[in-house]
Amino acid sequence: VPDQMSFISEYELVNTPGLNGMIRAQVFSFTRLAWKILQETGGMTRYHLSDVGLNMMIRKIIEEKKGELSIFRKSSEKPGFIGHVETMLTEFKRYCIEPGDLAAFKENGMGKKVLQDKLADLELIYEEFQSALLGKYLDSEDYFQLLSDQIQHSDLLQDAVVYIDGFHSFTPQEYRIIQQLIERTRKVTIALTADAEEVRLPENELSLFRMTSEI
Repeated sequence: VPDQMSFISEYELVNTPGLNGMIRAQVFSFTRLAWKILQETGGMTRYHLSDVGLNMMIRKIIEEKKGELSIFRKSSEKPGFIGHVETMLTEFKRYCIEPGDLAAFKENGMGKKVLQDKLADLELIYEEFQSALLGKYLDSEDYFQLLSDQIQHSDLLQDAVVYIDGFHSFTPQEYRIIQQLIERTRKVTIALTADAEEVRLPENELSLFRMTSEI
């Protein structure tokens, strides 16, 4: 379930009428599942960086590389800029975008000169960021990549029956995890909230369940 649903899902499970016990049932978010599986299979030896730590690392990278930046050279002094960069790097990881992908977009001549300069700055920062993390640190998004790599080695999941509920969309990282769960576990069931009538109709951009229907 999504992070914000884990507690209420456990509460509802405990209070299910006629349920005699839940010792073999556990509620996880993708993040909590990652911690559980990595504790079992290994991969928890690197230090976890909090948002504050990530901000400090990004600021250090920008200060060290300021002479090579173009668009972001002046912007880096503005309040909130580092936070925006962290958000962008997080989105890159969630959608499995690598620094080389940014270089490809730039070389293909996408957009105007200002966009190409922004992509060049982001590529430089992202590449340095990845190098700084490599082998030493983990951020929240790295757990998802490690989880998708380690699911196949988990004995805990080998005979598990998995239910996925509460999501209206998935990131490419989450799709990778789901694919690995399907291949490793006994059964995976995904529950999606949608209007039964709308499922049979052409896609409607104004529908309340548009994002769900795209899955």
